[in-house]
Amino acid sequence: METIAGVLLLVGLGLIGWGFIAFIRGIGKLLSSPTQTPTRYTPPASDDIDGMNNGDYYNGPRGYSPMTGYPETQYGSGFDPDAEWNHEERD
Repeated sequence: METIAGVLLLVGLGLIGWGFIAFIRGIGKLLSSPTQTPTRYTPPASDDIDGMNNGDYYNGPRGYSPMTGYPETQYGSGFDPDAEWNHEERD
């Protein structure tokens, strides 16, 4: 019985010592780490036409405008219901 108690005491002291050393190392890392994180370089955005910003070419940098693609249709704001092209031809 005394042997088991001695082994448990030894294991307990080892765990306490390991925890103390880990605690001291953690404090050391906190105090020695730089206060500023390095910034990652990001290149500026490009206005060149490519597949990703193709919508800016057609819709403008401020987003969709109904007058850009089809100005005289029902989808555009310049729609005229009495326009000649809006009526079906009847033979």
